[in-house]
Amino acid sequence: MKKIYWGMLAVSLLAGCSSVPTPMPEGRWQESQPSVGKTPISFEIKDGRISAYAGCNRMMGGVAMNGGQLDSGQLVTTLMLCHGDDQVREDALKNLLESKPRVDYDGKILVLKQGNKEYRFDPQPSLEGGKTRLIYVSAEKAPCTGVAPMECLQIRDEKSEPWTLHYGDIEGFNPEPGIAYRLRIKEFDVPNPPADGSDKRWVLDMIIEQEVVSPR
Repeated sequence: MKKIYWGMLAVSLLAGCSSVPTPMPEGRWQESQPSVGKTPISFEIKDGRISAYAGCNRMMGGVAMNGGQLDSGQLVTTLMLCHGDDQVREDALKNLLESKPRVDYDGKILVLKQGNKEYRFDPQPSLEGGKTRLIYVSAEKAPCTGVAPMECLQIRDEKSEPWTLHYGDIEGFNPEPGIAYRLRIKEFDVPNPPADGSDKRWVLDMIIEQEVVSPR
């Protein structure tokens, strides 16, 4: 009769099993629920590099995945002078990224965990090949008519210009009522657009400024 040593067998089986490593969250990411009136935290990971932004300075450095943690080492930053809440948010972001936060990533939502804090991020569209534009977005939408009556964003390129209606969306941009924005966007040509659609596609690159506007 053969003897089976279950303890040794269990150890052997466990040793032969390896957990699936957490993938590097490549791409562009933006904070899911930023504070009202504050520029959402955003960052991009590409080709082993990270570039992050919290509303003032841009942070950059190398990045790797080590044991389920995002390891960026010490980041370098641009040297703009930040004030008040902007400095607090920037310091918090730099501390988060340099603390090797644990990554929880299901292919859609990204969560970075630092102690008992969690920072949630949504994926953003790719910006490869787009034309850069800077626009202002009004704090209020205006009635407009497309296929049916609706409300449109009001935009302009310069502060001295009148507002014009934008009938489409800006991908990755979720404006809050009562907040005016200055955006950097990427513009893409749309081949064979539908009869009632635009031949341009706009994607948010960065929220440069935002300001709470008091109701009239």
